[in-house]
Amino acid sequence: QNFLAYGMPSTSDLLSLLYVTCNFLFILHYSNAAVLQKVLLQDAVEKGAVCLDGSPPGYYVRTGSTAPNKWIIHLEGGGWCYNEDDCVSRSKTKLGSSKNWADNRTESGLLSDDCTVNPHYCGWSVVFVGYCDGASFAGNVDAPVNWKGTTLHFRGFRILEAVMDAILTAGGDNIEQVVSTGCSAGGLATYLHADYIRSKISSSIPVHAIADAGYFIDAPNLNGEMHIRGLYQYVYKMQNCMAGVNQDCIAANKDEEWKCFMAQYTYPHIKTPIFLLNSRYDSWQLENILQLRCHPPNCTKQQMEQVMNFGEEFLKAASTAIQSPTNGVFIDSCNIHCQSLSTTAWSKFIVGNQTMSDTFYGWMTANSTYKPKVVDCDYPCNPTCSNNHTHDHLYLELE
Repeated sequence: QNFLAYGMPSTSDLLSLLYVTCNFLFILHYSNAAVLQKVLLQDAVEKGAVCLDGSPPGYYVRTGSTAPNKWIIHLEGGGWCYNEDDCVSRSKTKLGSSKNWADNRTESGLLSDDCTVNPHYCGWSVVFVGYCDGASFAGNVDAPVNWKGTTLHFRGFRILEAVMDAILTAGGDNIEQVVSTGCSAGGLATYLHADYIRSKISSSIPVHAIADAGYFIDAPNLNGEMHIRGLYQYVYKMQNCMAGVNQDCIAANKDEEWKCFMAQYTYPHIKTPIFLLNSRYDSWQLENILQLRCHPPNCTKQQMEQVMNFGEEFLKAASTAIQSPTNGVFIDSCNIHCQSLSTTAWSKFIVGNQTMSDTFYGWMTANSTYKPKVVDCDYPCNPTCSNNHTHDHLYLELE
């Protein structure tokens, strides 16, 4: 920092910085390569960056075996708390409190260190940011909220700020490349915060984003009601998310700022190169947005027609991404939610004769061997969704 502008740091500040730096570097250099080790940011509590229950935020980290200065920053997912009662319940779980987080964790797919299933990124360092705020790292309410005798903290954006400051302070000088990512609520967070993460890293360093299963569309349910819109509107207002989402989107949506808590409205304002990874028949969206009460293909003929219609609605909502001249797309027809953390999906699901792993890598590196955008045919056309065999099938290729 500029000491003339901010003053000399206090002894406690220096000790906190030393603690985080030593902890981070110890884990980077001495952890088992296959395991991510927990780092809790105790000093962040003083700055108001806390989980729903007031416990400290944190992340898990693993050093890369062959590319330690290339980082994947993964934002954990796990839904949202849709009202205060829901947030009270969530604050007593690992998605609302860090008190019972495990000391380590292992991950698969894009975060795997197994080069047989993740050849392009197996040697990268991984930072897995724990999710404990209930609003995709976007909330920012100054005062604690007392709800029926329970104190809640809506501070997700401060958590993201604290984590980014900690990891960049500890190892930022050596960064060569960054991929920001996340799945489900973390996939939405990837859309919401791609430009913020980009802004924290030197402009000379390449930064790309891949958002998995975070493109939750603003679509009606079976009864024609905009059910999911109402839920997101309340979360946005309850957690005061205006300052914690894409600010260009906020400026473009006066009086409808809640739209900036949804991917399809945020996407046109994202400047960071970003890759959309999603199923057009996402299982979570069919159940919670369409509110379908069956599991394809075990549905009636009428229900399957509604499933097919939803798939078309998804493509319409994602048209900005599909038509983007620079960004990447992998949209399959598998009835699944979250794919980048599944070794099978990441390395074996095929669209347009290529995996999502190869498609993302090809787009990110401008490798002409791979098509940067592929969109699957209608459900249930894709045989690789249900087994590990790869064969050709019909698909829509987008140049």
